[in-house]
Amino acid sequence: MIGEVIVIGDLKMRDGASVEEHDRLGARMYDLVSRMPGFLSIKSFKADDGEEVTVFRFASEAALEAWRTHPEHVETMRRGHAEFYDSGFLQICKVIREVGPFAHD
Repeated sequence: MIGEVIVIGDLKMRDGASVEEHDRLGARMYDLVSRMPGFLSIKSFKADDGEEVTVFRFASEAALEAWRTHPEHVETMRRGHAEFYDSGFLQICKVIREVGPFAHD
């Protein structure tokens, strides 16, 4: 969809970080974001070398901004940087063209 915003994230866990707490917060964040207007989807992919990439899709920049500034998400991001993640990146991309869907008979 033209105007859709894609966020690609690759975050590396810190040695000794609590996986249980990370997963608990992740489930809570998914519960919140999945009920927000303009949220479309989230999917994670793991490569053979262990790298994991997550792709978030939002209908618009406004929908992403509402999520980015949600108070509980802001606090969880702060905790992520302080407690869970050693390194990583997020790339925010805007869809400028879409081709498809393709169908075969």
